[in-house]
Amino acid sequence: MENLSATHVEQSILGSIIVEPKLSYKLEDVNEKIFTTKQHIDILNIMKNLNKQNKSVDIPSILSKIKKEEQNSYLRYLTQICSISQSYAIDSHIEILKDTYIRNTLTKLSIDFSCNLNEGKNISAVLHQFESCIDKLLKEKIEYDDSILEIASKTLDYLENDTEIGFKFGIEILDDIIGGLYKGELTTIAARSGVGKTALALQIMLNAVSQNKRVLFISREMSNVQVFMRNITKKTGISSNKMKYKNLEENDWKPIIDYINEVTNKNLIYINDKISTVGGIKKRIREIKPDLVIVDYVQLLTIEEKLNNREREVATLSRELKNITLDFEIPVIQLSQLNDEMKDLRPFGERPMRDSKAIFHDSNNVVYIHQPLGNDFEKAIDKTKLDKFRVMQMKNEGVKLLDLIIAKCRDGETTYRHYWYNGPRLHFQEIKY
Repeated sequence: MENLSATHVEQSILGSIIVEPKLSYKLEDVNEKIFTTKQHIDILNIMKNLNKQNKSVDIPSILSKIKKEEQNSYLRYLTQICSISQSYAIDSHIEILKDTYIRNTLTKLSIDFSCNLNEGKNISAVLHQFESCIDKLLKEKIEYDDSILEIASKTLDYLENDTEIGFKFGIEILDDIIGGLYKGELTTIAARSGVGKTALALQIMLNAVSQNKRVLFISREMSNVQVFMRNITKKTGISSNKMKYKNLEENDWKPIIDYINEVTNKNLIYINDKISTVGGIKKRIREIKPDLVIVDYVQLLTIEEKLNNREREVATLSRELKNITLDFEIPVIQLSQLNDEMKDLRPFGERPMRDSKAIFHDSNNVVYIHQPLGNDFEKAIDKTKLDKFRVMQMKNEGVKLLDLIIAKCRDGETTYRHYWYNGPRLHFQEIKY
């Protein structure tokens, strides 16, 4: 398939800049990728170099950069394109070239995509490559608003506008210190296995739904039915084990049915246990347009392109989840495991993250869940003024004393508070002291 031709438009752009020196700043708006003719690309690069050196972009200066034996032919051609230039239309001509470039590139990408599928290549890998190329192409089209005038205007609009800009976690310490869930922010919740990171994520999800927010929950650890049964447990108090083994009593059915009716009427929760790649997450985001995405958990995602290095693979996954927050302008919560080497020590800084410290660095906010033991436990008892033996008894009943630690907050402090974690109810509650 032949490229769309825009030769006369290319000639007009180059000629306009030569004829009117004041238009030389337009050279910053174009690059050789959007030009289709080699001669035009050569002339463009010469003009760009002259402009960069603060030299006049005129015919004599251009000819001085061309081989002597070719100067006569270039002189005729430069004179010709100057005679047909339309400086008043240079902006629209540049846009025509950019659009033509995008159309041609999309056509080529589509053909390559079809060929790769017909050749039997891995579908996930082909989709990831196609999406990556599309994202890169579309980003080239972005109109930047990086001048201080634009930024100041946007800042005033932000400060004067009463429109909601975020929503609450529904967890006291997170709302007090982090402020809430905001567009473009990646929050990491990390803990050792079995400490309650999924339960905390589900509590945040249900709080978001109570604010009429649509949530996409990506589960790579449990099936969607298991996750939903945990939601039922949180709302009704009916043990997920009772549901799992079908040991329900007669009076259990009404609250279960009532909750199912409530959530299906709102239709704000999407629990997906099939998506395993960042490309799949992006596709689902485009389909349902959620207000919040939760990934349980980042180390269980599959990398589309094998890097033969676990640290780099997990770092890539974390970076791509951060990019999702910016590209789709939504908050993302990723759950993460902690290194076993930490044992029972209180986690702090980047060191505890399993597989890659990039998880910590990519995040706007990092929350650790920690069960205080030994000296940490004694300090917690002293601070909260709780009865030590009652706390130990409650632990045997499934209610633990835990710390929620804000280990990183780009817009606030680092701190921690003591919480009850009711295991049978999968619920976190702040201890008032």
